[in-house]
Amino acid sequence: MVIDFEKPSCYLRSMSRNGPRRFELTIPSRLEEMESVHHLIQQAVKEYELSDELAHWIELTISESMINAIQHGNKADPSKEATLKISSSGDDIEIIVEDQGPGFTLDKIADPTDNANLLKPSGRGILIIRSFMDEVDLSRREGGGCRLRMVKKIRNNSQ
Repeated sequence: MVIDFEKPSCYLRSMSRNGPRRFELTIPSRLEEMESVHHLIQQAVKEYELSDELAHWIELTISESMINAIQHGNKADPSKEATLKISSSGDDIEIIVEDQGPGFTLDKIADPTDNANLLKPSGRGILIIRSFMDEVDLSRREGGGCRLRMVKKIRNNSQ
């Protein structure tokens, strides 16, 4: 799948002409599509003029949440889609990841730092997301699926 990032279907301008752009991407649930996700993240990082450190953590957080949506939410079913939305008010960055899977509860995720779970391969992505983001909300998506909303305060983009 080739995505032209200059077309309006891949990102949307915010309603305010002076405000930063909002970015949106919907992909089939295949890990090969993560290249498109990384390209969109780079566009957003550049648009929002984020520091290298903040950009690193934003990319890691988005990558983890999109991989979770593809693998765990949609069970890597390419007929199902995962959607990424990135927007900024200037004071914070809001990231929304949606899938078409059955959903889960954040409280039911096993703590990967617990001795009993140290060798288990799951749970670390959610730990990273919760550790870095200022707000993390999980809800059911209208029409089915899961919606993960994350917010990071960026205060002058210097963090």
